[in-house]
Amino acid sequence: MAALLLPFCATVARTAHQTSPSTADATQSTMSGVYSAAQARRGEETYMAVCVSCHPAGTYKTAAFKDTWRGRALSELYDQVREKMPKNDPASLTPAEYAQVVAYLLKINDAPSGETELAADTEALKKIRIEIGR
Repeated sequence: MAALLLPFCATVARTAHQTSPSTADATQSTMSGVYSAAQARRGEETYMAVCVSCHPAGTYKTAAFKDTWRGRALSELYDQVREKMPKNDPASLTPAEYAQVVAYLLKINDAPSGETELAADTEALKKIRIEIGR
């Protein structure tokens, strides 16, 4: 299983220490309810149907994941998932499905849900800073 995670983790590691110009413009944080609970439930369904075969449950709740993404613009995580996943058919989901998966990742990292759905729009997501616990 660990071998299946290595390509994605290597990509994440390569980008982990790059400075994000978009985080300076962030006006919201993931702790301010940027996704809906219903959206995260749909994201969990997609994750379990499409992602879990390569990324077992709990993969994205680790300290390494949190340390990699904390402080960065949410657009970076969304774009990474949208452009690289699923590994066997990248960019094959709809933009809304990728936003749902990102909402699910926020949920499992204890970011609170809100009333509105997370936008499936890179420009809008540049304004949201990832804040997740340790």
